[in-house]
Amino acid sequence: MQSWFSFELDGEICRVEREPTRGNLATFLAGLDPCFAHFAEHDPLLAPRLVVLGTHEGDRHRFRIVDAGLVLLPMLADRQVWTPEGIRNAEPEHPVNLAFQQGSFECSPERLDSLIALTFEGYYRLDLRRQGQINDQYDAVVTRTAHVPAIRETALQVFASTEQLRHEAARKAERSGDESTVWTGKRDIFGDRFTRQLFRLPEGRALQYVDAEKRRFFRPETLVDLIKLKREYPGALFIAGGTGLGRFAGGAEGGGDLISLESVKELSSLVTTEDHWEIGAAVSLTQTAEHIGRECLAFNKVLRRFASRPVRNRATLGGYLATAWASGQLAPLLMALNARVRLISADGERDAPVSQFYAGRGRTILQPGEIIRSILIPRATEHALSARGITSRLCDVYTVGPRRTGCEPYATGGFALELRDRRITKAWIAYSGIADAPVRAREAEDFLAGKNWEESTVIETLPILSRSVEVTMPGSAHAPAGYLKQLVGTLFQKFHHQHPRPDAVRPESLTATGEFARLDEAFFQTPRA
Repeated sequence: MQSWFSFELDGEICRVEREPTRGNLATFLAGLDPCFAHFAEHDPLLAPRLVVLGTHEGDRHRFRIVDAGLVLLPMLADRQVWTPEGIRNAEPEHPVNLAFQQGSFECSPERLDSLIALTFEGYYRLDLRRQGQINDQYDAVVTRTAHVPAIRETALQVFASTEQLRHEAARKAERSGDESTVWTGKRDIFGDRFTRQLFRLPEGRALQYVDAEKRRFFRPETLVDLIKLKREYPGALFIAGGTGLGRFAGGAEGGGDLISLESVKELSSLVTTEDHWEIGAAVSLTQTAEHIGRECLAFNKVLRRFASRPVRNRATLGGYLATAWASGQLAPLLMALNARVRLISADGERDAPVSQFYAGRGRTILQPGEIIRSILIPRATEHALSARGITSRLCDVYTVGPRRTGCEPYATGGFALELRDRRITKAWIAYSGIADAPVRAREAEDFLAGKNWEESTVIETLPILSRSVEVTMPGSAHAPAGYLKQLVGTLFQKFHHQHPRPDAVRPESLTATGEFARLDEAFFQTPRA
């Protein structure tokens, strides 16, 4: 085993030798150079230390914003890291640097660093095209001491410039039939120092690293190697994105061997068929949203309430399920989508519905040596529905918490209905945050089958929900048990108000906020021919 590895830091090779396997990037940077001293003061909510990670995602190259305090150091082997300081120094004339040389943003130097890093990622994002997405891009900045209008105006200018650049590159590529390479990011249309180095980045290789305390870190490339390692080191801990572990890491103390899942090809794949999506357990939440979000609107919606973009860029769907978070926002939606979990071990494979995956009190049905291979999510395509005689499928999710992001939610409700004209053929009702594991309201689901989808049906269902769905979480001063009980019915009513008709697949807006804020307006309007 090797006691060193290397990665690119601000365009230069950085060698790491005998550093703790559970040490995070923020701690390493703080001890590396005085200009990074502020990385030592890290708080994942109030003071995240943001850097940009250059990496491979399948056959594509991507820049992803991450929190340096939540990334384990060995996970960076063969990857690129750009700090805000490095971005400023590498290309002072870069559009992002020029944008932040002007104007008053009324925030600290550290907060300005975060804004530069977030804007840098947004500049290279393929899917950042609407003004409403600015809120999601900058949700890692939780502060009352920043000039928000100035930040938004700067973001509009930067993101409009990259959209114009992409549009012009696509028009030139039309002549050779390579237009798709522009919109998928397989082609470098920027030609700056950052993208030139990114496109030269080699694919991540297998890694076997040991630190000064003889703790090992493994990064296998295949599922077979992964299972062999787990058999050889049964006490080793599986890690995917590493955000949960990274939060408590930072020094040399504690912990055993680690086996990373993120380079295992079988766990990092995204497969789309006519009937379903198969999401590999090591695929990040951001990648998942980019893959299914246009068709599954509810997934994009709930993800905007999940942590912040730097966390979503690293956290994985498999890792989320394995933690068995009782208040997690994603589980009710996965249940409403009728998703299944595929599990694999040396003894073979099995699968189970997400609703049966949780065993309560932070436990799951995972057996020793078993891992989550993928999550299967059915698609509500016209072909898939008509094959079952279904005319429409309604699905949505609602979360209640003390604030929009960066907090423990009080409760989440996920709802879905399959209808034949107005009549409900099957229903899914699920909640998290009210018990020690996400739960389904089976009695209410059975009652809805065969009923018409209308307000009188909803009113008849409310007493059943109140009676059959128990709130067993202790609650808090801000969300007592009585309030959680009330939310069980209130969230279901909201589902009906936003989807009052069988054909109301897209939720109806209950306010005029979107209209006034022009959230759907593009940064760049394509010129007419």
